[in-house]
Amino acid sequence: MSSFLLPCSRLRTTSPRVNPRFCRGFSSASPSSGLARTSYIYPPQPLTYVSPRPTSSPLANPSLNYTVALEAELQSLPILVSHRSQADASEWYETRPFRGVPEDWKMKHLTAGTLRGPGKLALAPLVRVKKDESESLIITHVGRMLCGHEGIVHGGLLAALLDEGMGRTAINNMPGKIGFTANLSINYRAPTTADQFIVMKTKVTDTQGRKVWVDGLVQDVNGTVLADAKTMWVQPKYPQLMDTKTFNQALGEREPQLEPWAT
Repeated sequence: MSSFLLPCSRLRTTSPRVNPRFCRGFSSASPSSGLARTSYIYPPQPLTYVSPRPTSSPLANPSLNYTVALEAELQSLPILVSHRSQADASEWYETRPFRGVPEDWKMKHLTAGTLRGPGKLALAPLVRVKKDESESLIITHVGRMLCGHEGIVHGGLLAALLDEGMGRTAINNMPGKIGFTANLSINYRAPTTADQFIVMKTKVTDTQGRKVWVDGLVQDVNGTVLADAKTMWVQPKYPQLMDTKTFNQALGEREPQLEPWAT
């Protein structure tokens, strides 16, 4: 019979040698002990990050009610109200990306389709843009189903949102109105908690032929910096061969009818 099936008291100098204290350590931590029972019910805090307790669904209301309430909250955000009433408000226009884009196109798009919906990206971003296309302010909501660590939005999701927001600014400064990311550098400054509105700011820093450089910033609605970024975009050599019409519709074109506060 194998020595591994014998009680610890009967172990001898077999090879490999087993330390009896090792066995006693397992015995003292058996599920029947009070310590083991307590640890099971109240796991140490580090373990909750590795295997967090289940949480309730973030969707307490039907999806339509949820998005309607969220849209109303967006429209009343102090940062948006203030931006619409600032001294140079007439120099900006407003748009909502992905509106008017065919549904089959959205289904194949990451942020317009795959990640769209209550608990994720519930609303189309609201974008305010300088009419000379030099800078923009983008407000979007990030839900609880977009996390990496529990309660913290995945850094890759922020990277995707920055890439799209900064890319919109870059593309609108290209002669062919189409381009691709050549480089994207991000510094994460603070955790981005889920289920909140975030604000992205973009600004062109340089243009050289088919290349455009843009700086970006992500903040919460109180102004806390969550991330900053730099990107370079490049226009393809033959932009006329690409479908720029649908692409620019997806980015969000100037739509004066979306500016009721200006009347």
